[in-house]
Order: sequence, then C-alpha cells, then structure tokens
Amino acid sequence: MSPKPLGRGCRSWKVVPMRNDANSPPIDRKRFQLLRDSLISLSFDLGGLIAGGILESFSSLTLREPWCIAIYPIVLTGRGALNGIEAARISTGLHLGTIKPSFRRNTVYYYSIIASMTVLSLLMSLIMGLLAYASTGPDPSELPLILSTAISSQTIAMMLIVPATSLVGHESFKRGLDPDAVLYPITSTVADIWATISYVISLSLAFSGAGSAVIYLIASSTVVLALVLALVFRREEEFRRTLRESFLTIVAVTAISSISGFSLSSVREVIEEAPGVLTVYPAIIDTIGDCAAIFGSTSTTALFTGLLRPDIGELRSKLQDAVQIGGAGLAYFAIYSAMALIIGGSWRSFLIPLSVYFILLPIVMIFAFSLSILTFRRGLNPDNFIIPLETTVTDTMSTVIIAAMLLLTG
Repeated sequence: MSPKPLGRGCRSWKVVPMRNDANSPPIDRKRFQLLRDSLISLSFDLGGLIAGGILESFSSLTLREPWCIAIYPIVLTGRGALNGIEAARISTGLHLGTIKPSFRRNTVYYYSIIASMTVLSLLMSLIMGLLAYASTGPDPSELPLILSTAISSQTIAMMLIVPATSLVGHESFKRGLDPDAVLYPITSTVADIWATISYVISLSLAFSGAGSAVIYLIASSTVVLALVLALVFRREEEFRRTLRESFLTIVAVTAISSISGFSLSSVREVIEEAPGVLTVYPAIIDTIGDCAAIFGSTSTTALFTGLLRPDIGELRSKLQDAVQIGGAGLAYFAIYSAMALIIGGSWRSFLIPLSVYFILLPIVMIFAFSLSILTFRRGLNPDNFIIPLETTVTDTMSTVIIAAMLLLTG
C-alpha cells in the first residue's frame, strides 16, 4: 500500500505514523547523527573522481563530436533523476512499511516502482537524444545513432544501478542507518561512475563500425521490454501514479539538463586546457546535489511521519540539519579544490569547486525544502519531484557556473 490523500477533493496527505518495530530505526536523531551519516554517505561522492578520471581518459572520444559531450550531462542528470525517484520512494516506503527490506517476496508497490523506472528511462532517453540533436545541429542522418546511443547508455547503466539502489536501501535499513541520509548519496555516486562507463561504452560502440549494430540491438530490446512491463503493470495504481506524476518531472529534468550539455559543448576547447576541472566535475555536481537531496529527503519523511508541518515557515526548524549537512559537504569540496589544483596546476582550478559550493548550496537547499512543502500540500508525493528536480537544477547551475568561470578566467 502507499500513502493516500485524505479525499477526492483534499490537497493534503494523510500522515501515516512511522512503524517502530525492531526493524525500524527511530526517526528522532541524536544531536550530530545527521552530520555523521552525511559525512559517511558523502564520502562515496569521492567516487565521482573516478567518473571524472574516466571522462578525462576518453576525452578524445567524448569530445569527438559536439553532441557527444553535450549528451554527457544529460546522461548523468537523467540517470541521477531516475535513481533519485527510486531512492526517495524506497527510503520513504521502508519507513512507512509499504516496502520490505528484501528483493524476494516484496510488495506490489515495490515492483510497480521498479517497472515504472524502466518505462521512464526509455522515455527520458528519447527526449535526451532529441535535445542533444537539437542543441548541436548534426546531420539528420545521425539522429538514429544519437537516439540509440542515448537509450543504450541508459539501459546499460540501469542494469546495475536499479538493483544496487534497492540493495543499499534494504541493507542500510536493516542495519539501523537512516535511508534518507545514506541511500541517495551512496547510490548516486555508483550511478555517476556506472553511467559514465555506460556512456563511454555506448560511444565506443557507436563509432566502431560493426559496433553500431549492437547499439541498435540494445535500443530495440529496451523498447520491447518497456512495452511488456507497461502491459503487465498497467492495472497497478502505483505504477500509473508514478508514471503520471514523474513524466512531467522527467521532461523538465531532461530539458533543463540540456542547458548543461550546451554549456559544455560551447567550451569544449577551454575544457581541454583545464583538465583538473574536468576530472572533478562529476564529483562537484554529485556532492552539491546530494547535500540538497539529503535535506529534501529528511524533510519529506518528517512530513509523512507528522514531525514537520507543511508550512514554509518550518524551514527555521531545519536549520540545524542544514548546518550539519553543509558542514559535511564543505569538507569534501575542500578536497575537490585541492585535487583540481594538483591536476590542473592553477588557482583557477582550485577556486571553481569552492565557488560552486558557496553560491549554490543555500539556494538548492531552500529549493528542495520549498518543493517538498508545496507538493505535499497539493496532495502529490514529494518523492516523485524533489530529488529529480533539485539535482537537475543543481547540475545545470553548477555546469553553467563552471563554464562561465572557465570562459571569464581563460
């Protein structure tokens, strides 16, 4: 079962008390538990440096055509948005008891969410490819290859990320950790690394002659699988609800992230002259997004469990959480700046990560909190909106700031 609105004409959610059995960690946190959990979970964002290293190592491939680098931020943001929906739904579902911490014999609610992720992934891939094509203007004959590459990249990534997100959620819950604080930050890094690997694999196949046939095969198989799942789960309310509420979010996410793709495509030559920034780029957008995601996810759970009133003024009560999450994030941004300085060899590379942190963090935290309140009050499930929209805004603004600083200081 899933949380239900109070009635047909009511725009408020019914507050469901959180289970408090032996398998449910208490929602009331110790004074610095959120700082501890955030430091632990954000440490996985260091893995974003691996994604950046891969991107840097294959820069001749990723910068080969304008659409190649233009599609990368959309791949990261898109995969992160879908992972965010899954992570948020699993976190809240575990707290409310609508999802069991197990793969086998789980609830229909859980399997409906997983099926909806496949369908949404296909829809996002199609939009992603079209936007990359429109923003870079390649020859029309390249459109099928671009679309197939986008679909294949998402499909290869999904094969690992979807089960990994469920596994981390299940195990963290059973071990007494708060899934709101650890699930998305941990899995978003895995998503970034694997999405980057999937992106490089797809591009390599696309430009390898015979390998392009594999790209078309993966893409067509994904279409068939999505159609089968849509047919099987068409009568499940949660499947339909997730598609209905998340589709517009996915369209907005992909459209906004295309700005990131255009920004990177516009500074391709400058990027080659600033390798340190390219290496830490995935870690930057991952960590700043994860900080806001933790803030938004804890707010959503507090709303559903009755610990937070659906009022914007309640932001004051979340200041302690914001400080703890922000402090954890700052520690890692200091590391990214040092890494950028060492690799890039300039103070410009050092200042860019810290500038992104101080400019964006307060903005995206307020945005995530406000979105949770507004969607909750309108009878929508905030988990379908907060992380996808927040991470998209964060990724896009981070990329634009980085591109602007590279141009202004180049």
